[in-house]
Amino acid sequence: NKSNNFLVQSHGISLKMDEDEDTNLLYQPLPQYVSGKKEKLGLKKPSTSKRKFVESFLDRHIQNFKPNEKTDLQKSYLLLDLPYREKTTVARKKKTLNSREKKEKKVYDIPPENQKYSMYVPLHNLWLQHIKDLLQVTPTSDLPTLQKRLLKADFHGALVTVCKSRCPSYVGLTGIILQETQNVFKIITKEDKLKTVPKAHSVFSVEFEGLRVKVYGSQFCIRPWRRASKKFKLPMKNLTIDL
Repeated sequence: NKSNNFLVQSHGISLKMDEDEDTNLLYQPLPQYVSGKKEKLGLKKPSTSKRKFVESFLDRHIQNFKPNEKTDLQKSYLLLDLPYREKTTVARKKKTLNSREKKEKKVYDIPPENQKYSMYVPLHNLWLQHIKDLLQVTPTSDLPTLQKRLLKADFHGALVTVCKSRCPSYVGLTGIILQETQNVFKIITKEDKLKTVPKAHSVFSVEFEGLRVKVYGSQFCIRPWRRASKKFKLPMKNLTIDL
């Protein structure tokens, strides 16, 4: 207080002091409603000079000064209710693996001890029940409707035979489909051999419920989950599936 020589704590403190300390904005006169209640508020006369009081107040209440921070405060303000804190960055955990990480960790690789035909016969039986419930074949069923349902069917567990292929060694290959990607079928044969057959330029045959289905792989190069949600228009320009 310039006239009554009182001090109060403010939200901001300036250490910019001239030779004449009374010119500092920090020591402007208190409002009249505060000066009239100085005894009730417990305001006292300072026992030291204003400069020493401010410096000792900062030393007591503000810790962890950065280098040259006291010097910088002579030209700026410091908010007492917002102390300096170092920002800590917390690394976010990845929820899923990307394609490269899946390949490095061999997520989709089938171990040799699990490459046995007999282990996947129950899977084939489940697929037969799945395709029966999906198609719901009746004597009055029309082929276009069955064809449209087959396009969205899941072929994991289906027993297939390679009818045509650019690679002659694949022709006649029979086995259960274990994995289907956009471009290949992974098939386990009765000889317990895992074969990867490309869809492109290949024709596959599947038999069930007295029906024989031909799958034209070149027009079937699409991810299984995308095929299940895709809308197909019949008749199709390129032959995809044939009953």
